[in-house]
Amino acid sequence: MGRTLAVGDIHTKIWIIEKVAKVMDDYDKVIFCGDYADDFNASPQDTLNTWNTLKDMQSQNRSKIELVIGNHDYIYVNDTPSLQSGYNPMTHVLIDAPENKNLKEWLTGLPVIIEIDGVAYSHAGIANEWSGLKDVGGLWNDTSPIWARPGSSTTYKDTPQVFGHTPSETCYEIKHGVWCIDTFSTMPDGTPFGDGSVLQVIDGEKFSKLYLE
Repeated sequence: MGRTLAVGDIHTKIWIIEKVAKVMDDYDKVIFCGDYADDFNASPQDTLNTWNTLKDMQSQNRSKIELVIGNHDYIYVNDTPSLQSGYNPMTHVLIDAPENKNLKEWLTGLPVIIEIDGVAYSHAGIANEWSGLKDVGGLWNDTSPIWARPGSSTTYKDTPQVFGHTPSETCYEIKHGVWCIDTFSTMPDGTPFGDGSVLQVIDGEKFSKLYLE
């Protein structure tokens, strides 16, 4: 049991990682909830820089830093049946380049769900309607932990869980113990959609939002 800091979608905003680095010593675990790639006006190199920064951060703090994969990351290392908004074919070319072999292996190996102190962390949440399959067929659909959304036809499992994916004005509790924390997303002109809050979880039981300095 311990202190966990959960961070929502980054979408190439390395300054968020830098702020997390300043406070991570205060936590037993830091979990990033996916979608590190792509953003309005971001370049493919911005995406690779973000992936590399997170990879290095994790390698230097193996017992502390956890990451799950988001749909914007998954599409670059899997043969998905469709594309999505924000997809950049040049990013796909770069991640497939021989010099990025280790980065691609790291990205491919990111889990879909991580459990910490009895709380499940994923990119989009664990829905009752999800098949439970973690192949492309089981994940590239609207019921999966990389695509589910609040307010859609899916319903979330009654288990403590934290996820991003759906831009939110602030970290909020959808129902008891089920939190959405995608607060760093922006509008196309760069205007913040959310307030930049993150979620602190104590012993898997006490949830509170806070702001990175």
